[in-house]
Amino acid sequence: MQNTLTQARSADAEGQAPQPQERPVLLEARAVGQRVSMGGETLEILKAVNLSVHQGESVAIVGASGSGKSTLLGLLAGLDVASDGDIILLGQSLNGLDEDGRASLRAQDVTFVFQSFHLLPGLTALENVMLPLEISQRAARNARATASSILSEVGLQHRQNHYPQQLSGGEQQRVAIARAFAGQPRIVFADEPTGNLDRATGKQIEDLMFGLNRQQGTTLVLVTHDERLAQRCDRIVRMEDGQLSEQTTPASQGEQG
Repeated sequence: MQNTLTQARSADAEGQAPQPQERPVLLEARAVGQRVSMGGETLEILKAVNLSVHQGESVAIVGASGSGKSTLLGLLAGLDVASDGDIILLGQSLNGLDEDGRASLRAQDVTFVFQSFHLLPGLTALENVMLPLEISQRAARNARATASSILSEVGLQHRQNHYPQQLSGGEQQRVAIARAFAGQPRIVFADEPTGNLDRATGKQIEDLMFGLNRQQGTTLVLVTHDERLAQRCDRIVRMEDGQLSEQTTPASQGEQG
């Protein structure tokens, strides 16, 4: 863990990486709208949302409960289909893909970190991290060694053969983060990744997630209620009544300690 964070901070200090806006766009929402029917009425959740996310950029989506931020995250990740507009994920129009096509796109280059961990209870920590690697055509051959290595990197070298119910909440989220980054995805989506953790444990999880994110150059899109967590991203977008009300760049990127 320390190696990851030290390398990430050193890279930041050197200031050699190009600015996000100079990199290719990996994710784009174009006039995205979302409506659902409830009790015979139509509820408009998202209204003409436009957003571009560049390679290697970290973006926080913040807003009050019910503002539409988790709905937007699900659409951006291809977990649901927008009522209006289009989403371009890794160069592919999601409107042009069926459910199997969207799943295939996610399987190779997209991963997730959820608030409730989503570990399989019948698998050990090592097996949970290995599973998506074994499914992936690129990483299957060295799945066990890769999973073991990244679990050690997040501080779980002595807990690899434990089952989720034998791990604390913080340890389970470490497994989830290891699983998300093990295959070196191009984009990681995180939905309230520290929402079920106490403040001290949440801070440790943040350090791991942003350390691995910078080390691998992954694009990170996260939803959070935590303004302090959002401030660690390159950019913050705010959802209000189903619309992006503003986009800001945190004044300081130095809040890593």
